[in-house]
Amino acid sequence: MDKLAGIETFITVADCQSFSAAAEQLRLSKAMVSKQIQHLEHLLGTRLLHRTTRHLRLTDAGTAYLAGCRRILGDLAELEHEIAQFSDQPHGMLKVLAPTSFGSFQLAPVIAEYAQRYPSVQVQLTLSDRPVGLMEEGVDVAVQIGALADSSLVARRIADVRLIVCATPEYLARHGTPTALADLAQHNCLRYSQGQRKGLWLFRDGGEAVTLRVHGDFEATTGDAVRMAALGSLGLVQLPSYMVGEDIAAGRLSAVLTPYAPAPVPLFAVVAHRDLSATVREFVDLLAEHFHPREPAPG
Repeated sequence: MDKLAGIETFITVADCQSFSAAAEQLRLSKAMVSKQIQHLEHLLGTRLLHRTTRHLRLTDAGTAYLAGCRRILGDLAELEHEIAQFSDQPHGMLKVLAPTSFGSFQLAPVIAEYAQRYPSVQVQLTLSDRPVGLMEEGVDVAVQIGALADSSLVARRIADVRLIVCATPEYLARHGTPTALADLAQHNCLRYSQGQRKGLWLFRDGGEAVTLRVHGDFEATTGDAVRMAALGSLGLVQLPSYMVGEDIAAGRLSAVLTPYAPAPVPLFAVVAHRDLSATVREFVDLLAEHFHPREPAPG
């Protein structure tokens, strides 16, 4: 029998000073109320109530037990209130994993806004271009650009990112502007050598997806390093719009091969399971609020 239910029944009987009145208030049979009190007395090894045909009163043990039960139930109610606040409000530590360049260019402002909204949360951001591994990394949310390799993970599509081929006006003036995919064979293509792409450039030609392995004399494990090489007029790059959008708008880089732009790449917020804490849920919602329906930056 449920001890907590028995305690609540005992308190009601003591308050009502009647089995019948307690049974009516609890919507139980009088026999069930009596059975629960007897069960408590058996567990405690002492009588809690003196019963007569006309009167019901607490024993000394019953008086002490009643005071203790009220205190325990009061503490339990307070604890449940505290736990409810934890479940409803973000708190504690939030560990986020993101690609290096995306985290540097786009995620830092989102984290700053999140921290301002929820000052009780400590955010730990890890930047890495290795594939997502939530369980191995011990993180709560991972931001990933591109297809998910692990189908067991739960992902929310936050936005779409465009890939742009571009170079400085100086490089294009020296080497010419490519107008067809075949022209890339004549150009120095600066390659990103980490993640799923690993030197492969993505395009769309006549509605068909095309993947080209490009060649050049520079590669790097971070997109930011590739971008800096492009800004140094070393060659062409294909990078996400959030990385090169401001450079293109400012004239530092010029977009080329735009008719062959590939389909946008999905941006996911990845979590280990669907049952999210408020801390994780609010962060994922803020990501969606920040990036959707627009892209992370103009291209």
